[in-house]
Amino acid sequence: MAGSVIGRAWHAFGRWRRSRPFWAGLFLLLSGLVIIFPPFASLKLGAMAISIQTIGGLSGALIGTLLVVCALTMWIRPQFRLAAGIASLILALTALVTTNLGGFLAGTLLGMIGSALALSWTPKTRKRKAAKAVPPAAVAVVLLAGLAVHGLSDPTVAVADPSPTSVTATTSAAPTSTTTTTVAPTSTTSPPSSGSATATSTSTSAAATSTTTATPSPPALPAGTRVWTLESPSIAMSGLSYKGIVNTVVGGKTIKVLKFTASSVKIKNLVQTADRGGGHKIITTAAPGSTSTITGGAITMLTAEIKGTAVVNILGIPVRLPIDYTATSPPLITPPEVTFENVVVTNTDQSGGTLTIPGAKIVAT
Repeated sequence: MAGSVIGRAWHAFGRWRRSRPFWAGLFLLLSGLVIIFPPFASLKLGAMAISIQTIGGLSGALIGTLLVVCALTMWIRPQFRLAAGIASLILALTALVTTNLGGFLAGTLLGMIGSALALSWTPKTRKRKAAKAVPPAAVAVVLLAGLAVHGLSDPTVAVADPSPTSVTATTSAAPTSTTTTTVAPTSTTSPPSSGSATATSTSTSAAATSTTTATPSPPALPAGTRVWTLESPSIAMSGLSYKGIVNTVVGGKTIKVLKFTASSVKIKNLVQTADRGGGHKIITTAAPGSTSTITGGAITMLTAEIKGTAVVNILGIPVRLPIDYTATSPPLITPPEVTFENVVVTNTDQSGGTLTIPGAKIVAT
């Protein structure tokens, strides 16, 4: 019971603190106390009393008191922070020449820091990200993107690998429906005598159908030998773990990649491009504003590179760090919860999990 009361009180204090320039007020309060104290301080050494008597006593009391008032203004009336911040800056500089070097420099320095924080503070509310950002390890998250086109063990969009030089597969569904596809890289579509083929994808709504028009082209590369990229404004990953650097074969060459595992992944506005060989590509996009997910078991990802911005929450404040991870520059830490912004990931392989892409649209060239 006591723990819950303390927890609620702490959260309430946190909300109160974030709604005003709290740290500016704290620095100004310390500045005022430091400036007031020296002129009236006295120390006793046995029977001997030592006191500091200077001409700055009155000015020190006045300036110190005004700085304390400015500090309380930051907390009680944050709408007047600009006026109080300018006044406290002038008072802190004035104390430098009128009150014992502004409380032996400490008071002036604290006052300038507090006034600077007050002038720079803004009441604008920050939008929290769905997941905690972890720069390094989250790189793996991007790998998930490859699921849409890459051969998965349990995927969700089934697109026969038409051998087209120009293929367009479009899935249109009702707003509430979600189209899931299982990629089968080794399958082929036999066009009828008219030279066109039709494939049907499974959807949660009966209104969703997919039509593919194909003309002959080179066969797709077998799973595990292709490279694909994933682009997204935000990728959130849960249960992330970095397993180190491993070797994999891509295009007949052995390369080093980063290995990650995760329990779930959320990808906003998914755009995935897969190389089919011979200059042919498959581009998979999700419906605008949608969030694609990979869930349903352990997910293993092999990533050649991940580049973007990692968002790390430090004491509730989101800190953005640019990242570019490769086998020669691997992540140093791997928090279990991470979010990446404006990220581009180059993947080589992925297994496990079920990929769900709302309003999937697939174009093969």
